[in-house]
Amino acid sequence: MVSAAPRGDYSWLFDLVAVDPVVRHHALARHQALLAAASEALHLSNGLWAAHHRSRSGQARLAARLDQARADFRWHQAQTIHGPLDAFRDASDDDRARWAPIVALYLRWEAEHPDEWGAPESWMWSRWGTKEMLLRRLGRGGLPAAIRPQIAELILAALRRPYRCKDWLYASLVRQLHDSPFLHEVETLTSADDPLVRLRAQFVLHVAAHPEQTPTRTSWRRWLDAAT
Repeated sequence: MVSAAPRGDYSWLFDLVAVDPVVRHHALARHQALLAAASEALHLSNGLWAAHHRSRSGQARLAARLDQARADFRWHQAQTIHGPLDAFRDASDDDRARWAPIVALYLRWEAEHPDEWGAPESWMWSRWGTKEMLLRRLGRGGLPAAIRPQIAELILAALRRPYRCKDWLYASLVRQLHDSPFLHEVETLTSADDPLVRLRAQFVLHVAAHPEQTPTRTSWRRWLDAAT
């Protein structure tokens, strides 16, 4: 089912990556409270659905309560970061740019504040699955111009840090960042003290030089075997 585009003011979500910890934690508390309410509504909805199918009486009353619980779940979930992320997932190519800043925000949140991003209270569905979905969607549909600088910084950060789940998918975005400042930054990492960072940077340059090839975990291992 295609999700309806969410409505509301999502500007407060950008406080999830605010430098001021007080501002950031206020946004985090708001986000987690909305998710808790969505989770509670979903739990109620599941219980009412089971009761509705077991009951032989009161069907209309149960159906009305079930509809309300489902509506409560959809509303609360749509107010969190997952509302615009779902909209991005389901958007047409012409409408993707509208939600792209929230996509970059989600990836920045994971990169800059992984403990807050990864806290059990901060998500309902698989957080790594969401990261994978977003990176694959960007890889297939292209990078909206507004978020290219942020994606370039996220790729550089992924090259420098210890590996995190699904980081390998950033490689598929390199072909869309042919501007010299980005590639120059990657080239500087080929002289990094950490040998793994040097190899990652060399692989990214290889990917940039061969846009006809789709980078995968297998192609990375093959390249690594050849390079070492």
